[in-house]
Amino acid sequence: MMSSCDYVAERVVLGEPLEELASHVAGCERCQRLVEVPGHLRGSHHAVDPGLGFAARMTIGAQHRIVTRRRQRLAASLAGTTAVAAVGVFMLTRTPDHDQTPPAAAIDVPSIEHKDDIQPATPIEESQAITLVRLADTHRSRRLSAHWARIQRPLAPYKKLVKGVTP
Repeated sequence: MMSSCDYVAERVVLGEPLEELASHVAGCERCQRLVEVPGHLRGSHHAVDPGLGFAARMTIGAQHRIVTRRRQRLAASLAGTTAVAAVGVFMLTRTPDHDQTPPAAAIDVPSIEHKDDIQPATPIEESQAITLVRLADTHRSRRLSAHWARIQRPLAPYKKLVKGVTP
């Protein structure tokens, strides 16, 4: 259980008025000294001295922060540059996938006006049209080129034959 002195100390610390505890404070020497402490503190108001070397400590601290921020900025810009370069390399070296063929209805076959001396064009079958579209796709056709070492081996006997014939 808290005593009256404890209640007085609590009110002084919180800065609340003593009101009903004033009669206790008048009779208790310990509580009177406690109540006088805030007045003594107010009377000793003076500027706080930061101590020797304050400016040097602040300058060193500021320089440390500047160096740290510079390092972080350099690391962030290097990471960003690396990411942009990686995306650029990916975009430049990537070959698009052109294996999707348009439906047969989307292929336009030009009609030729029939004259007496021109044979009418034969209609193109759907499979032939799809094959023509795939062959016309230069990106896909370029990837399907043959390896020259494989081509030259079977042609070796013909080289000897061609060398013997002079035009």
